[in-house]
Amino acid sequence: MNDQTKHWIMAIRPRTLPAGAAPVILGLGLAWEQGLCWWAAAAALACCIFMQIGANLVNDYFDYAHGVDDKDRLGPDRVTQQGLIPPGQVKAAFIACFAAAFLLGVALAVRGGLPIVIIGLASIAFAYLYTGGPKPLSYLGLGEALAFLFFGPVAVGGTYYLQTLEISKTVIVAGMGPGFLAAMLMSVNNLRDIASDTRTGKRTVAVMLGERRARIFSLSLLLFSWLMPLIYLGEHPAKLIVIAAPLSAQLFKDHWRAISNAPLDKKMNLVLAATGQYAFVYSLLFAIGVAV
Repeated sequence: MNDQTKHWIMAIRPRTLPAGAAPVILGLGLAWEQGLCWWAAAAALACCIFMQIGANLVNDYFDYAHGVDDKDRLGPDRVTQQGLIPPGQVKAAFIACFAAAFLLGVALAVRGGLPIVIIGLASIAFAYLYTGGPKPLSYLGLGEALAFLFFGPVAVGGTYYLQTLEISKTVIVAGMGPGFLAAMLMSVNNLRDIASDTRTGKRTVAVMLGERRARIFSLSLLLFSWLMPLIYLGEHPAKLIVIAAPLSAQLFKDHWRAISNAPLDKKMNLVLAATGQYAFVYSLLFAIGVAV
């Protein structure tokens, strides 16, 4: 593998992709009993991956452009800030990713109609405006709320709707589970960067709360995510066995301990990666618990 390929893999941040796919997996699990449209499932998953990669590249490009990334940054290496890939190429790449997601969305809109058009355009706008534009949403303390919405009820509900062409309150409630974990992913990221964000004037929730309350906030999101399957599957004890044991045992305990105690240094990157893995396993087990 040559250096250029390694740099692009670094820019794409493959460790974040399972967390991006998590709500689609849960949406498919919720629709399983009614039968799946496999081409729509594959297109929705691919669209989600392109959106996640595009958002990562936008974040890499605009945090450098806004002067947020510097030599003291604790997070994973950024290709734009380090000069590994020219900014123009990173910009062209995220435009290409959003274009691919848009074309997949057009195909999905043929099946799902206007609701899918609205979801698709809103998702692309959120992915860009999170760190792009004159007033990035992440600088205004909106990151966790928007991550909860778009990687939770919107993504899960949209996937379910594509399969069944209907929606329900219970699906929206189930979608809150991965939504809370997406918000926690954002919260842990902002907790790690609290010092540099304060220094550069980036007003995240963590900056506004302070370190101690930001940790409590992240733990609250983890707890809320754990409660969602219990609420959704409370009337089906047999199904609860599939998901409750793994989610309430070592995974949950270890992650709780890590967020509570991890120092605010590069070790937080391990907690962040574990959060993404937890989100994927969570959604997979939740989907199995619903479908089996």
